[in-house]
Amino acid sequence: MAGIYVHIPFCARRCIYCGFFSTTRETEAARYVNAICRELEQRHDYLQGAPVTTLYFGGGTPSRLTPDQIGQVIDCIRAVFGLGNLIELTVECNPDDITPDYIAALSESGVNRISMGVQTFNDDLLRFLGRRHTSKQAVDAVGICRQSGIQNISIDLMYGLPGQTPDIQRHDLRIATDLAVQHISSYCLSYEDDSPLDNLRKHNRITPADDETCATMYDHMCAHLHSSGFEHYEISNFCRPGFHSRHNSSYWDGTPYLGVGAGAHSYNGTTRQWNPDDLDAYMAGIEHGSPVYETEKLTPTDLYNEKLMLSLRTARGLDLQTLPAQDGLSVLQSAENLISKALLLYDNHHLRIPESQMFISDSIISTLFKD
Repeated sequence: MAGIYVHIPFCARRCIYCGFFSTTRETEAARYVNAICRELEQRHDYLQGAPVTTLYFGGGTPSRLTPDQIGQVIDCIRAVFGLGNLIELTVECNPDDITPDYIAALSESGVNRISMGVQTFNDDLLRFLGRRHTSKQAVDAVGICRQSGIQNISIDLMYGLPGQTPDIQRHDLRIATDLAVQHISSYCLSYEDDSPLDNLRKHNRITPADDETCATMYDHMCAHLHSSGFEHYEISNFCRPGFHSRHNSSYWDGTPYLGVGAGAHSYNGTTRQWNPDDLDAYMAGIEHGSPVYETEKLTPTDLYNEKLMLSLRTARGLDLQTLPAQDGLSVLQSAENLISKALLLYDNHHLRIPESQMFISDSIISTLFKD
């Protein structure tokens, strides 16, 4: 079992908070798609024959590509890797890119899941963030997806935004659940180094939400989504029963995946490989048969720490029986103090972080790492 991630870096314009590799050079899209297909062919043996069960187009803004361009990549993956075992095919979209014809064409290409970057349903905050869509466009886009036959719709929300009051957050959550989407990812705003948002903060032109406010918003989000029938299966991810993101879950499970495109990462169980965050370097390397990338060999300590970090992000937690006996004993001993303080729970050979403490999960998990 394996996944494929396709990074599409193009955006009509960059949002002020974005920390992902992206570019507004959309005129390069056709050349870039050709490069992706060549990379897929060049790396046909990376997954060592494992069946591809998930395919995810992320960005950037994948919906800046035409349906034919997305279909070209899907067809290439089908030819090189086969898609007979595919369960989930996700494309990230901006609400204002969504039209009935666009979604119908994606559906015909095999797309069965749409992930939509909404962030908030407050128009003032959307303008502040540099988003291109309005609240109404986001609501309408969900309806278009459903009418076009997409039955698995995910939306992204953000909390902890400057100027976002608890009432605004409650309004966002009410609209999201009233739309009856199947999946919601909700992230606390982070300040990426040298982003326009970070520069506003450094120059005291905005007032960031404090930790207490963000923690309160997190607690309210969990309570609201639980009461609306959502399962909290990972720190920032909620789904209706049976609609968890198969692709993202494979990251937390340690499933191998191939990442193609500029800035994309790959993992085969022992090494991590990543392409340059540089459109020209990426395309030129692929076109000349000399791809530019970096590789990191993961040590036993790296693998141990990564398994702890990824497993403890999930509601099911870390199954100690999946670790070598000595490692299982070691992590349990390291966790004793956290268990006594109810920062970790231990039952049926599993360690997990209670939902009430998930907001501070990073500090909990880091205490268990090996040096």
